[in-house]
Amino acid sequence: MHTNRPADERQQVAQCAALRRLRRAQRTEGRRIRQAVADGYALTPAHLTSPCRVAALAEARQVAMYLMRTRLLWPLPTRNREFPTARIGRLLGHRDHSTVLHGVAVIAARLASGRQEDASLRHMVRAIDATLDGTYEGAGEDTPAWRAA
Repeated sequence: MHTNRPADERQQVAQCAALRRLRRAQRTEGRRIRQAVADGYALTPAHLTSPCRVAALAEARQVAMYLMRTRLLWPLPTRNREFPTARIGRLLGHRDHSTVLHGVAVIAARLASGRQEDASLRHMVRAIDATLDGTYEGAGEDTPAWRAA
C-alpha cells in the first residue's frame, strides 16, 4: 500500500503502533501476574484490587506489586527500564505510586532477610514466578499445604 506520507511520518506512526501493542501486552501480563498471585493466595483478582487492608490481602497485593515491578520492563528510554509504579498502582485498584514503592521495598527486604519467618514468603514468590514462567512442577516435599491441594 502506497501512502503520500513522508518516510519520517510513516516511521513515527509505526513506532506509535508498536508502543501501543507493547503497552497492551504489558497490561495483559500485569493481569496475568495479578491472577497468578490471586491463585497462589487462594483469592480472586477483585480481592487484590479492593480497598481492604487485612494483612493477608496486603501481603498478596505487595507480592503482586513486587512481581510486576521485577518482571515487566518499560519500553521507553528512561534512566531505568522498570515498569512505572503508577501503572502498577492502576492495575491494583488505583493505588498511589508511593504505595507501590513501599510494597515492593517491603517484599524485597523480606525476601533478602533470610529470616525463618519469611521462608514461606520466599517459597510463595518462587512458586508464583515459576507458574508465570510455566515451570512450576506442583507439590514437592517442602511445598506448603495451600499449594499441594
